[in-house]
Amino acid sequence: MKQRGVQVLILAVAVVVIGWFGMGREGPAVVAAEGVPATASNTVTVGANGSIMVEPDVAYLNVAVETRGAKAGDAQKANADKFAAVEKTLYETFGIEKKDVKTTGFRVQPEYNFTEKEGQVLKGYLAVHSIQVTYRKLPEIGKLLDALSAAGANRMDGVQFDTEKKEQYELEALKKAMANASAKADVLATSANRQLKGVVNIVQGSVANNPIIMSTTAESAMFAEDLAQRSSSSVQSGQIQITTSVTVQYNMQ
Repeated sequence: MKQRGVQVLILAVAVVVIGWFGMGREGPAVVAAEGVPATASNTVTVGANGSIMVEPDVAYLNVAVETRGAKAGDAQKANADKFAAVEKTLYETFGIEKKDVKTTGFRVQPEYNFTEKEGQVLKGYLAVHSIQVTYRKLPEIGKLLDALSAAGANRMDGVQFDTEKKEQYELEALKKAMANASAKADVLATSANRQLKGVVNIVQGSVANNPIIMSTTAESAMFAEDLAQRSSSSVQSGQIQITTSVTVQYNMQ
């Protein structure tokens, strides 16, 4: 009799502990329909993407001025003189605001020749001033590149077309993703002779913004020389793809 009493007491304690842990869970219980807890048999989870193509509204031009001199000071002074002409072109000729021009690199370094007889021999110094220009008048990019080359920017490191309306376009891509998720879930539910009842959970995935990059780094010197010889460069911006994904869980009945 005493042993049976101990068993009853243990069972009661176990029930209390289980109930305490159940109440301690965060978030409400998922209910499928009429108070019945959702299970794997009455939910469906799908993943879907939403993608839109948009016109770019901004370009990032990466250019540089390279100069050489017998001494470090000579190379640096020559660079400053050429860069002053580049700045004049940016600010006065094209009216670009100073906040849209930033220095991305500046260095003065020695350059060497190597011969079997003398080994490594200093031949002079190289000064490089690199900048990134934010420009929004996309139809005039060709003219701007031509003008910068003529002013002394003798290295073109590429142009990147992008958009400054990422958040707006992300919302549009999300609408497409949700519509695709609903269509997928509906097909799955119909195939199982079920009907969708409502959304249980939504998880947004990452957003991919694929800017258009025109890279000219490998041929920057030839590109700059070619620009200088042309009356006007033609640069095509193309379109940008904005993509996002969602994972959505639905109740079925």
